Amino acid sequence: MFAIIAVGTFIGVKLDENYPNEHNLYTLMLSLGSVIMSIIYVIRRIIAGSKDNR
Repeated sequence: MFAIIAVGTFIGVKLDENYPNEHNLYTLMLSLGSVIMSIIYVIRRIIAGSKDNR
């Protein structure tokens, strides 16, 4: 989960360095998107793990 968020935020920071804008939109969008993706990933892993235990 941490790795997904870290990679998304890192890419956003690098994009904001290369393509500056006044609100750091790349960092905001990619960090929010990576948080959502990591939550979905964890939920899917929990569901898959609970199906295997039956």
